[in-house]
Amino acid sequence: MLRNFTVSIVCLAALLAADAARAGDELAISAVQAERVGIETSPLEQQPAPAGLSFPGKITVPPDRTRLMNAQLGGRIERLLVRTDDMVKAGDVLAEIQSPALASAQGEFLVAANKERLLKTNLDREEQLAPYGAVPKKQVIVTQSEYDQARATAAERRAALQHVGMTEAAIDRLITTQKLDPKLILIAPIDGVVLESPTTPGQTVEALALVFKLAQLSPLWAEVQVPALRAEDFAVGARVTLKGHDCVGRVVSVGSSVEPTSQTVIVRAQFDDPDTDLRPGQMIEAQITSATSGKAEWRVRSGAMVRRGPEAYVFVQTESGFVARPVKVREELPAFAVVSGSFRGDERIAVRGLAALKGAWQGLGGVE
Repeated sequence: MLRNFTVSIVCLAALLAADAARAGDELAISAVQAERVGIETSPLEQQPAPAGLSFPGKITVPPDRTRLMNAQLGGRIERLLVRTDDMVKAGDVLAEIQSPALASAQGEFLVAANKERLLKTNLDREEQLAPYGAVPKKQVIVTQSEYDQARATAAERRAALQHVGMTEAAIDRLITTQKLDPKLILIAPIDGVVLESPTTPGQTVEALALVFKLAQLSPLWAEVQVPALRAEDFAVGARVTLKGHDCVGRVVSVGSSVEPTSQTVIVRAQFDDPDTDLRPGQMIEAQITSATSGKAEWRVRSGAMVRRGPEAYVFVQTESGFVARPVKVREELPAFAVVSGSFRGDERIAVRGLAALKGAWQGLGGVE
């Protein structure tokens, strides 16, 4: 009996094609031949695509809406004037750090500034006396060179103090008083909320240690995890809503890489006017309007599809046999796949015996 089954498959393939068929070419197979090689069919099951597809995601803050407040120099935290979740305004004092390194930087600046001032005085005096021959011209040139160097050094030291947070007014006061002040002040650069504050008063921190993380909570992003096979359904500008929240966003980017473990792509949506109860790090369920919204999709058993390179096909039954119909795989699960394609909706597709059909379609002589 097995020998007869194998012979039937080989005969069927020989009758159908000598060369590989193309998609759309009909394979003439009688009902008797189909039954002989075990071809079975099933109605195509329609699964209409919903108006929007729901996927998990997480609320994040756009990078240009966050600021990291670091201790520019090492020292001891003297005071923290705000805490996590506090609202701050640009210019607010956030913390005070007692920093010996700041005192050292101030001392270096004062030495450079004082030298600059002294050389400036000498240069002015020599330039006044040079026309009368009281000071050699060469001496004036040397003093000018020394002054230019001192001025550059003082400017460098001033820029270093500005970099660690000292204001112009504080630097001018340092020059006037000649008194070192090792108190490093952290000032809020933006209006926002304190997201993180990992330090405590009395703690010693190293240079560049994080003291605060600030953020502006409008707009917010939703980073939505979309299956890689679905990613091309969404485009920049697509409408996005969040389950349980009364706000509407728009897709601003579709990821170009796939997360290896979950095989998902990040679709990022921006909400310019988010709900007040949305918080960074919050897990959400997002519904994204697909470019294929309203178009029918179809559910087929995974074993009912055949592959030719990257393309997928199903064998649709016709009056005289079968025809290979290309489909676009939208989602693939172990038991079935969701596909789209050019179907009326009343077709029957082959669900068993595909080995013989594929062999005949590709001109491989069937399955022996």
